[in-house]
Amino acid sequence: MRYLITLTVYVIFGTSVICQTQDEVKKVFHKGYYYLSVDNEKAVEYLSQCIEMDSTFEDAYFHRGISYFKGGLYKKALYDFDRAFELDPDLHIIWMYKGFTYRNMGLLEEALSNFSQYITNNPTDTTAYSYILRGKIKYELGDFNGAIEDYDMAVKLKPIEEKYHYYRFVALYEAKQYKKALKSASKLIETTPDFYGYYFYKGNVYHDLGHYDSAVFMYNVAIIKNYQNSDSYFYRALSYQAEKKYKKALEDYNTAIVLNDEDGYYFSERGNCKYEMGNKTGACEDWDIAGNLGYYEDFEKVKRLCITSAVVNGKN
Repeated sequence: MRYLITLTVYVIFGTSVICQTQDEVKKVFHKGYYYLSVDNEKAVEYLSQCIEMDSTFEDAYFHRGISYFKGGLYKKALYDFDRAFELDPDLHIIWMYKGFTYRNMGLLEEALSNFSQYITNNPTDTTAYSYILRGKIKYELGDFNGAIEDYDMAVKLKPIEEKYHYYRFVALYEAKQYKKALKSASKLIETTPDFYGYYFYKGNVYHDLGHYDSAVFMYNVAIIKNYQNSDSYFYRALSYQAEKKYKKALEDYNTAIVLNDEDGYYFSERGNCKYEMGNKTGACEDWDIAGNLGYYEDFEKVKRLCITSAVVNGKN
């Protein structure tokens, strides 16, 4: 009977100690969790203490991984995310955080793989955010059609999210799916009719299709909405120049340069316009300025048309 009492006391006391220890672990964890948004180093300190007290506490690994991620310690973050996942294979959000980490490390293929793993393991997630993230990675990798597929899914899940429609438009434009891009731009204009940028983007699509009159019309509206945006004048100039309306083009190039005189592309294209108008001297001056601003697209023209001409004239 004495041994039974002793065993009972031990079990009760032992259970009490375990409960007390777990309570202490949770207290330390909550301190670390609190410091996540206040002091990253403190968060790591407390979460590390928590792990020392209980090496199977998956939440401590997970949140310490987030702390390491925020501090730019990506390899440590990945280790903690992997450890948390080992302890809890149902913690699928880990795939997202690993995707973020690999993306910040510049390892886009690994980021893509992890975002895909999350989507595969969470087919009922209707937030659309995971599709946007994967679409962005595909876009950065140059897989515009793949990005469109993901943006299409995101738009279906969240049709009222304007920025999702914008991402889709950009991917359609880069994929040269111009007809769909026009419809997408029109949808954006319907959503936010006062934003000049959507008219500007639609103008770019028309320009690339060779529909210069329609492009000019869209740039006109963009300028009415925001007369201080230099790109609207510059791209309208490109459309005018394509139509050989050189005087109008030159006026727009001049305005664009007044608004932004640090873009070598502006000077380079104005130089092209002047050359087509028969003003070689003015063209060479603009190409030279473009080069000084770091834009060398027309460097061969400078060597072929300007330097050669200067040498010949010098000999004369």
